[in-house]
Amino acid sequence: MKIHHVSLSFILLTLPSIALAFFCPTNFNQIDFGMTTDQVTQSCGKPDSLKESVKQNENVPQEWDYYIPQTVDMGGTSQTAQGTLKTSVTFDDKGKAINISVNGIGVGATSICGGTNVQLGADKDTIKNACGNPSFINKQTPATNPSLPKDTKVIEFSYTSATPPVTLVFENGMLTDKK
Repeated sequence: MKIHHVSLSFILLTLPSIALAFFCPTNFNQIDFGMTTDQVTQSCGKPDSLKESVKQNENVPQEWDYYIPQTVDMGGTSQTAQGTLKTSVTFDDKGKAINISVNGIGVGATSICGGTNVQLGADKDTIKNACGNPSFINKQTPATNPSLPKDTKVIEFSYTSATPPVTLVFENGMLTDKK
């Protein structure tokens, strides 16, 4: 009876790691998420093509600046001129507005962006829908704030001669996705 429980325990403990494994696109060698580019190359062979890119970490504090067109009175005369009013929205690392300033004055909410009300706590999509794309985006980076997560290096191995063609995606050197 004890042997049966030990065998069942072993199977249950190893089952999750076996369930993630899959075959190489070029042969029947098994690979698994979390393997390095070198391990996959050794098991599957060189890819038909390789693409490298960098995925920027978007979850960083940032400030968006807008220049809202305004009509300016020319000092009590009947003449007017076009000008702009600088509006800035500062976001925390979760993408929530923590400061809104219009012409350097902090406000809790404003409808300066085409009449749509935006307020503290709004997310980036809400601000972008109301105000459009910002003129400038200032972001903190790992170089200016070492406590921030670094950008992610992405490598894609494409096995186009495989049937069906397969692309393996690595982030920071580890296999994370299969397309």
